[in-house]
Amino acid sequence: MNKYGFGILMVALLLTSCHSQSRERSMQAGTVKDMQGREVILPDRIERIAGVRPGALRLLAYMGVTDRVVGIEQVEKGGDDRPYMRAYPELLKLPLIGPRGGDAELIVNTHPDVIFMTYASAADADALQGKTGIPVVVLEYPEMGTAIEQLYASLELLGKILHREERADSLVAYIRNTIRDLHKRTANIAESGKPSAYIGGIAHGRTRNITSTHPDYPPFAFVNAANIAGKMDRTHTSSLAGAYINTEQLLLWNPDVIFIDESGLDLAREDLNPGGLLAGLAAVQTNRVYTLLTYNSYAANYDIALIDSWFIGKTLYPESFADVVMEEKADEILEMFLGKSVFRELISPDSFKPVPTLRSE
Repeated sequence: MNKYGFGILMVALLLTSCHSQSRERSMQAGTVKDMQGREVILPDRIERIAGVRPGALRLLAYMGVTDRVVGIEQVEKGGDDRPYMRAYPELLKLPLIGPRGGDAELIVNTHPDVIFMTYASAADADALQGKTGIPVVVLEYPEMGTAIEQLYASLELLGKILHREERADSLVAYIRNTIRDLHKRTANIAESGKPSAYIGGIAHGRTRNITSTHPDYPPFAFVNAANIAGKMDRTHTSSLAGAYINTEQLLLWNPDVIFIDESGLDLAREDLNPGGLLAGLAAVQTNRVYTLLTYNSYAANYDIALIDSWFIGKTLYPESFADVVMEEKADEILEMFLGKSVFRELISPDSFKPVPTLRSE
């Protein structure tokens, strides 16, 4: 080989080496570790996205990227008690990508660049990714009262992937500051000065009656409420399965104040109305039974959880929340989470009021 041929060979090898290094750097720049610790290689541009399983679409709405969503699960239809579906009704016009959890073929037909998946193991995500050939990123959708740092991590991961870091940071900061404010207002209230409180009617997969409760109910935790169900055995409870008691246990606890999740209000009335099994409860006799907006609807409504927290705080400790106007606070929260307030569309005549039919005649 003459010196010219050798020179050409060296240049070719150098270019090949540079291309290989550049390609490696590009792949690394587009690689993230999801919430299950999986290494996921992402495309350079992410303009089309899908979310499957409970809460995935809600997180995308919180990040302000509904314009990139290409399809929704069947279960998202009829979600009138989900603020994000009220705020972005155009989502209902998108193609269906299957039932809960999605259908691989239907997802592929909508051509997303990335699929976001909640309540999933690494094996679940690998299986869907294998069937679709589309990157699948697992997000956590935790309970706010017990694992809120995982929520922050999911929002920050979404911000990184979708180049919405500032949005993620501002939402995380807002949630932190809101919970800090709620806690500060109630941290110094003596336990002896707290009325015992109970939450019933929380939906888990379907509507439930008053015996469906939550021992770690986030709104109670945020305002340091005396959650009378907090003492129950958690061995067989989870955020998906729910926590249930019997009417005898509620009679035994006899809470000072009862809050009813609006999704279960009609069922709760059967036991609480005059002549019902629980009509003799102290909260019923003193007209201290109140309705809250729906906490669970295809996983927890995080924005509603904060709104409910302010109402619970005002109800249990009126002096500590005297400056709070509920409608203004609800507008603020929904505008922060969704870019617009749909509070007036979410509330009913029963929302945030004593339940009038429970008054003893």
